[in-house]
Amino acid sequence: MTELTDAQRAILEQVIADRPQVPTQRVRTAAQGLTFGTSDEIEARARSLFTGRPYDEVLAEIRGGLEAYREDRPGQALAYEIGGAALPALAAAPFTGGASAAPTLLRMGGVGALQGSAYAFGTGEGGAVDRLARVPGGAAGGAIGGAVVGAATRAAGGALGLLTDSARRLIGRRGSSVVENEIQRLAEQTGRTPDQIADDILNGRILAENATIQAAVRALRSQGGEASRVLQESLSQRPAQTRQQAMTELRTYLSDVAEPSALQAQRRSDDAARAAEDLAYAPFRNVPAPDDVVEALADTLRRVPTASAEVAEALRARTGQSPFYSVGDDGAITFTRQPTVAEVERVRRAVGNRATALYRGSMGDAGEAVADVAGELRGVLDLSVPELATVRGQAAAVRANRDAFVNGQRSLVGDVNERLMEFSQLTDPAAIQSYRAGLMAALEARAATGSRQSMIRNLANEETKEGMILRAAFPQDQLDEVINSLETASRSQVASNFILQGSATTETAMEAARQGMNVSASDLVDVLSGSPAAIARVAANLVPSRGLSEAERTRIAQILVSEDADLVRRAITDESAMAALQQRISQITASATRGAVGSGATVGAMPTAPVGSAAITGLLAQ
Repeated sequence: MTELTDAQRAILEQVIADRPQVPTQRVRTAAQGLTFGTSDEIEARARSLFTGRPYDEVLAEIRGGLEAYREDRPGQALAYEIGGAALPALAAAPFTGGASAAPTLLRMGGVGALQGSAYAFGTGEGGAVDRLARVPGGAAGGAIGGAVVGAATRAAGGALGLLTDSARRLIGRRGSSVVENEIQRLAEQTGRTPDQIADDILNGRILAENATIQAAVRALRSQGGEASRVLQESLSQRPAQTRQQAMTELRTYLSDVAEPSALQAQRRSDDAARAAEDLAYAPFRNVPAPDDVVEALADTLRRVPTASAEVAEALRARTGQSPFYSVGDDGAITFTRQPTVAEVERVRRAVGNRATALYRGSMGDAGEAVADVAGELRGVLDLSVPELATVRGQAAAVRANRDAFVNGQRSLVGDVNERLMEFSQLTDPAAIQSYRAGLMAALEARAATGSRQSMIRNLANEETKEGMILRAAFPQDQLDEVINSLETASRSQVASNFILQGSATTETAMEAARQGMNVSASDLVDVLSGSPAAIARVAANLVPSRGLSEAERTRIAQILVSEDADLVRRAITDESAMAALQQRISQITASATRGAVGSGATVGAMPTAPVGSAAITGLLAQ
């Protein structure tokens, strides 16, 4: 080839400089990728409506500009078009925080197929039939392009994330110290998030009592030193402390008194009620009973002689005097003086007691007959002395409350269904409260015996007799709170027994060997599943460690038994710069992968689009 002279070169450069420049179509080209090749038609329709120009003429003008731009700058045009295809995924990232995981290969292929189909249809010409004929090819190309480009982007992000993770573990470790590193390893084994662990502590449950890491805590205690003393001191005291806390909450809502014993409080209440009852009956002690009442009394004593014996015995015990009547050989009643209204009421009560005793002795027919006699005497009394009915009603309520208390005391004994039925039949709020106080008295009695540990465990279990009675009788508004306290006390006892009293096991030895290694249970699961990243990560952390010093073990023990939720949260949360970087890389990778799927799908579907073939051909020719 003959080399150009300077004059010829100057002429050529002038020709090139004078050649009209092709206008750039960056926005239109990006819009084509964003709208799956339909933005040209959308723009043409809009301009036609506003200007009155024919739609086909405007569309040809727009497409001509796009085609000229692709031919003049094929690489730039292609970049803008596939960039537009990636915009939806990238625009959505701020609203998802980039936290969602990158899509799987199968999903990338599926999304690519859909986008490729849309692009092939949108860039087609002619009617719907002609455009639909292009869809299969667009779907195939989109599926391949979306999967390939998306997978490549994800792999690049994963490699960068693995590199950052290795740097974090080898240089920064999980936290800022060996202590935090070990605490984070243990916390990860619980399967709970830092917030959940902090909530547990706020609810009274320390990290050491989590069942999944008790073997590790026991391994730490078995190594002796100050760490062992910290664990021993805390875990030996907590069962009694948490049990006392649970008993205090039970007493607060069951007995509703600030007393050391519900039974003592009830007895004081009974004494006060009895004194009030005696005071209420006092006005009737010196009031002679009307003749019709005396006649009904004589009939009652004759028909229920056992009631007569009870009245005579009670009178001798109270006053040392003989009864105010005598019983003849034929059973006839003779009064030595006019009985008072209070004395007639005592007889009525004695007859009622006799009826109750017969019922309890499985003599229902006799009990019913005696109860009828008591009812007849009460009817005559109420008719002749109506003021007595009010006093009797008050006394009856006191006795009903006393009976409810007794039923509560025996609620944990016998058939649970019968006990539940007894409580369900109570309707008076005062009687319900008395039953609850009786239940509390029963719990306090058991708490003073060797069965207190099993009692707490059974109360926390909704399937045991104790658990069923508690859930039925306890005020429902506070039930969740007290159940949480009972479960905490039960877990505290189990943890104390296992960690402080259990003998060394293979599991304990394995946990001791893993201290300070920064290898979690989830890491091992990932290794077994064949994850290359997990294998590399675990291999890097299996380098022989110097182990934990006594000071580090002590600090770990203090965090494990700490009741400071903020302290524990800080210890188990990795807030180092390396961790933040790794999280950000993960977010960017997920967003970039989704955007890459759209771009890849557009590139894969372009061979089916006449308007895109020139750009691809031009790009390959460069």
